[in-house]
Amino acid sequence: MITVSSLTLELGERVILENLEFQLEPGRTLVVMGKNGSGKSVLLKTIAGLITGYAGTVDTGNAKIAYVFQKGGLFDSIDVFRNVAFPLRNSGLAENKIEEIVTGSLESVGLKNAGAKYPSELSGGMQKRVGLARALVQDAQVILYDDPTAGLDPILSDAIADLMNDIRARTGAASIVATHDLKVARKVADCVMLLYTGRPVFYGSADEFFSKSDSFARQFIEGDIDGPIDVYKL
Repeated sequence: MITVSSLTLELGERVILENLEFQLEPGRTLVVMGKNGSGKSVLLKTIAGLITGYAGTVDTGNAKIAYVFQKGGLFDSIDVFRNVAFPLRNSGLAENKIEEIVTGSLESVGLKNAGAKYPSELSGGMQKRVGLARALVQDAQVILYDDPTAGLDPILSDAIADLMNDIRARTGAASIVATHDLKVARKVADCVMLLYTGRPVFYGSADEFFSKSDSFARQFIEGDIDGPIDVYKL
């Protein structure tokens, strides 16, 4: 279980995250939404241990964490196979076992024959799937997705959402997804947190969020200028 309590992060005089509280059990997906600059990616990096110096607590129970970067986070100088194998290289596994795991992971995301290609030879959607394959080989208990469908068309976005659900079903991992994509959120979320200027202005079930009974949720979903969210406020 992931437990975040009273999480507050300040950079200089600016409050980036303020008093975040939530728990996430294995096999559940939390979708974090909000306008640009609301603190979504910062929250993921804090949970991953990439950002420190915060107040409050972040307890992941020493779980192994996989981070799926917004742009894939692939190494341009090595091929797809070696990109996916990278987290396994210091694991002590025999090379034939690494090959078996990586091949299976690439096949599971529909890239069985792409191992010898380089990232520059792949479309944006394929690069995203390589990032998912790399998360899979880590056998992680927690997977953090940073805007996994950014820049993709609706069909590819839907395919990525299906893969995320498939990964959750097969691994039982807890997932946190930072996204603006309402269709993806509806498809993968068990619960939703909506951030505004670093504060959680909505936290509840996906069904409650998409019912639009909450004024913050309604404005965000409908994209209205008028409402409790100041669209011009950083």
